[in-house]
Amino acid sequence: MKSEFEKDILGEYDKFSLSENLIEKESLRKSIREKIIAKTELNSLDYQLLGLIDTGSDDWRNNSKKIIENLKKAVEKDKSNFMAQLYLAHIYHDIGNLELALKNYLKVDTKALKKFQLWRYVKLIEQIGFCTYKLGNETAGIVFFEKVLNWYMKTPENGLARPSELLECLPENHRIVIEIKKIEDYLE
Repeated sequence: MKSEFEKDILGEYDKFSLSENLIEKESLRKSIREKIIAKTELNSLDYQLLGLIDTGSDDWRNNSKKIIENLKKAVEKDKSNFMAQLYLAHIYHDIGNLELALKNYLKVDTKALKKFQLWRYVKLIEQIGFCTYKLGNETAGIVFFEKVLNWYMKTPENGLARPSELLECLPENHRIVIEIKKIEDYLE
């Protein structure tokens, strides 16, 4: 059961993540940070939110070390925090460190993620495939992309995430790309 503090801070974070107003976003970022830092002892969620509010900034690249540090602390505080683990992998991916991205993607509790949100689970498979492919093991990467295609074929109505990494790796005439485009007709 969530404490009042957690409900409040998560509500504020939801407003932050949905806001497109830069002034409001910065005000919310500052408020969230102040509330978390004021706590005597920070937990996994606190560190996760500190990392996430910085990923939502225009200068997130300049703060990537701090983001990584906070997400690592989130995982250290609670090894079962699969979302912090996923976000840690994402930040490595976003800064181009595919080796560490892959290492961290492989640590995500896939059963918990799949139960939480299927689209994130399928995207994780694609991201593992992307890193594997880009790190030189194209054959293994394609195996992961094949799994992604199978999910698209099984669940076309579930609104899976855009298969951007798969499309970036494979040529347009690759069978997987052709099949994905048949299912996701907005990709044409």
